[in-house]
Amino acid sequence: MCLILTIVFLLLSVQAFMQNDWSFALLYSAIAIFFIWLLQNNVKAILKHKGRCGPSGCSFFDLFRSKSRKQ
Repeated sequence: MCLILTIVFLLLSVQAFMQNDWSFALLYSAIAIFFIWLLQNNVKAILKHKGRCGPSGCSFFDLFRSKSRKQ
């Protein structure tokens, strides 16, 4: 859901920038950044729950690792 909303608000912000509507462009950009932040927090929480994070924390490449690490 966060991914869909992020894409929607990024498209809305690009359209507002192209129409020189700076106030809505900045508003839509801020909302898109908020949903990007929520999305990365959700991914980190899922990786921690599945035990795929390393001892130093989660990284982007842990998302594609198939086997869990022993801690």
